[in-house]
Amino acid sequence: MVVGIAPRAAHPAEVPAMRHPSAIRPLARGRLRFVLRIVLVATSSLFAAPVRASHDPGRTVTIYVHGFERADVDRQGAYGVDVHELLADSIAALVGLPVADTTGGPMPTDAVTATTYYGDLAPPYYSPADRAEIARLTEVWGGGVPRHAFIVARYARWVLARSGADQVNFVSASFGSLIVRWLIEKDVAGLAGEGRIARWLTIEGLIGGNWAASRDELVDYLEFVQPQPIDVDHMDYDWVAANLHSPRLEGDSPFYSLILIGQVASSDDPNGALSALMLGYDEYMPNDGVQAIPDARFQSLTAASRFEGRVPTLALFPVDHLGIKRHAPAYAEVATFLTGRRRVTVTLASARVTNLHEPQLPWWNWTPAEVVFESAVSSPVVATRWGIPGPLTSHSREGGTAPLRRFHSSGETVTVNEIVFDDFVLPEETQLRVDVHGAEVDADPRYGVYETISVPSYDDLGGGTVMISTLHPGTYPVATADWSGELSVDVHDYAFASPVNVPDRGEALAVTRLIATPNPSRASVRIVATGASASDGPARLEITDVSGRIVRSVDGTLGDGFEWDGRDRGGRRVPAGIYLYRLTTPEGVWRGRSCRMP
Repeated sequence: MVVGIAPRAAHPAEVPAMRHPSAIRPLARGRLRFVLRIVLVATSSLFAAPVRASHDPGRTVTIYVHGFERADVDRQGAYGVDVHELLADSIAALVGLPVADTTGGPMPTDAVTATTYYGDLAPPYYSPADRAEIARLTEVWGGGVPRHAFIVARYARWVLARSGADQVNFVSASFGSLIVRWLIEKDVAGLAGEGRIARWLTIEGLIGGNWAASRDELVDYLEFVQPQPIDVDHMDYDWVAANLHSPRLEGDSPFYSLILIGQVASSDDPNGALSALMLGYDEYMPNDGVQAIPDARFQSLTAASRFEGRVPTLALFPVDHLGIKRHAPAYAEVATFLTGRRRVTVTLASARVTNLHEPQLPWWNWTPAEVVFESAVSSPVVATRWGIPGPLTSHSREGGTAPLRRFHSSGETVTVNEIVFDDFVLPEETQLRVDVHGAEVDADPRYGVYETISVPSYDDLGGGTVMISTLHPGTYPVATADWSGELSVDVHDYAFASPVNVPDRGEALAVTRLIATPNPSRASVRIVATGASASDGPARLEITDVSGRIVRSVDGTLGDGFEWDGRDRGGRRVPAGIYLYRLTTPEGVWRGRSCRMP
């Protein structure tokens, strides 16, 4: 059991940005402390062998790391403690994993939990060395990413000790992803170096910083309106490049080769404000109103940084930065990534356009034609199991995520190599639905095309649907009125253990489990006991929130099942979150849970 983490000597790359002159420390002042740290780290490694990266979901705790929250920056209270987060609780509900309570006591080896790095009080499990490290990081860096990363890493160590798990998964949102990146690349608390991190899913992450936070005039304006915390300074492109890695969007750390990485980004700028600013600077990038998609993912990963030689997965959703918390397909993607073993990659390998929809006359020739190929991929099994029919990833012209290709003549074939899906599928999945569509761009400033006065303006090239197998590699033709192409499919099976709570194909569900459909839900939910014999005997369903407070009680019969309209005993709609079910009958007790969306 890890009781405390000795303060680690500053990594050579941990040289604070010049905007923090207080961070410069005399060499002699820290030399003895540095030597002592080296001795402590070397000594501890003699007694604790690195844990093998087993990637066993049954022995891996999942930790959710939240994003930047301006209202909580000056929060008073303990940091590094258990908290409930809607996304974390919803993931647990979908997959059937236990949610850790907030008592600080023991937790299952496969629990889902969350913490906060905001606060001014050290938690009770901190050792004097931990408190000293927090003070050092605050003095040297002004707090921010390095301080937050230590808090999250120390919390992970505490969770490993409480649960007896071998590893942790990190699911990080927005600014939280920059924190986890620091935690990994700097090997904070030795988590990455010991193989203690199994999977990392970054959602709308500030992997490479934030565009708006990297524009001094925009930050100065915000400072004028309201003083900004050090967190904003650490979102700057230059800060990331100077203190993490340059180039900032390249992943280059041997620790990444031990970690399965997934990336999620969003593409809806709801009011167009960020897109307008980017266009004004002639620096447009697809974005979600807060974060640019290119900055939310690694653009490259060195060969030595790739887990089993592969780049991170990627899923794109047509929602805004905060809207992803209400987007059910995103929940399904997260749950599948955390438990999946089979990875499927679908690529639009090539395309041939037979009608460019452009004038091609000697006196009027607008070639090359600018063409985008849109795509959306859906899972029949996700729709059946969880009642979530929407695409698990999509590339659209509306979000600017469908890459532009140029065709110089009708009938020309172009090598596209556009990834339309690269993610995990559920064990019983046998096929995916791939919808593709082509459009010729006449005018859209995001693509730099201005051929007409009307903006945006497109010519439809047609589209179609292809059902592709997830069981083996293959190629599939696409044929429409004005273009044709070829989809290629690659299937990769990881040697991971199967999650104990996610049934494989053909495996029967436990008879003592309650199933709620749809899950997640916004409207009514039907609740039935799996494996129960039809019975007209009395049954009572109790619905509670995660604190144990009874929200609603319903009387009925076991055989008929129950319908809950999402309202409490007073007829009021309950807030979004996880709700627990307990069904008591003469035959026994059934338990279950589901998630209500906002």
